[in-house]
Formats: sequence, C-alpha cells, structure tokens
Amino acid sequence: MIKILPVELIQFASWSAFASAIATVLGLVALVMFFSFGQPWGTVNDISSVVLALSLMPILLVLHQLHRPYAPFITFAAFVIGVLALLTAVVFQSLLIARIIAFAQTAVVVPVAFGLFGASLIIYNGLAYSNELFPHGLAVLGMVAGAGYIVVIAGFILGGQQHPLSSIGGLTAVVCYPIWAIWFGRLLLARKLLG
Repeated sequence: MIKILPVELIQFASWSAFASAIATVLGLVALVMFFSFGQPWGTVNDISSVVLALSLMPILLVLHQLHRPYAPFITFAAFVIGVLALLTAVVFQSLLIARIIAFAQTAVVVPVAFGLFGASLIIYNGLAYSNELFPHGLAVLGMVAGAGYIVVIAGFILGGQQHPLSSIGGLTAVVCYPIWAIWFGRLLLARKLLG
C-alpha cells in the first residue's frame, strides 16, 4: 500500500512518471522531424527512447508494490517482464546511438520490448480497476495506452513500421500514455492512491 512505501520511492516514481511523459512527447516530435528533415532527429528520438525506458522502471516498481498484496504472482511476473523488456530497449537503443549496431537490428526488438511494457501496464491497470485502487478513468487510460504499445507489435509482425497497426498503436500509446503518466504522477505526489 502507498502508506508503507518509502516517501523517496514515491517521489522518485512520480517525477519519473512526469519525465516519461515528456520523453514520450519529445520522441514523437523527434520522429516527425526525422521523417521530415532527417538527422539529427533520429538520434534525438533514440535518446528519448532510452530516457523513456529508464524512467518507466521506477513506475513499474511502485505499481508492483501497490498491487503485490492483491495479486503477488501476477504483479511480480508483470514487473520482471516489464523491467527485462525495458532493459533490452535501453541496451539496443544505446548501441544504436553509439553506432555499434544499425537501425535494422533494433527495428523489431525495441518495439517488442515496449510492447511487453504495455502488457505490464495493462495488467497493473486492470488490477487497479478491478480492485478499485485507482480512479476508474486512470485505470482505463492505462489499459488503453498499454494496448497501444501491444498493437505496435502486431503491426511490426504483420508488415513492419509501415503497417497501419503500427501507426494506430503508436498514436494511441503516445496520446494516452503521457496523460496517464501525468495523472498517476500527480496522484503519487498528492498521496491520493490507496488512501
């Protein structure tokens, strides 16, 4: 429960939520600029992805701690899968930024990694909805954002980044996730989750 979580962890996770919202929006802007003007916007997008993945990890830790009393096994599994996926994204994107690997080597791995994070987001928000731990609107928004990340994977599997599902899923995630993150971060700061 939030009352037993260390204050420092709650504050760090709330600021991480705000940072992840900014990184998501900046990543979208950089991606649009890259397709319009080329470099260095592709690199800015890659750096935003690293910042996003790193800032999501404290959020997953708090989500795990909040839900552990209600569903210990599934919350632990969602935490491990989410963190391992995000670490994978950080490694691959960092290698891309350092020009050790090419984009083709990250083109499927990184979207799949963020899709696995999306699955964790769905699990945590689904539990929050059913256990009434979050406002219902926040939980639904989190599930929709998570679904957007997963739909991106489907698009990549069916036809790569040009597939319509990749665009639909990506747009859903980049619209819904920042709103969820800011709302979640504010509730954490105000200590309004779980009383």
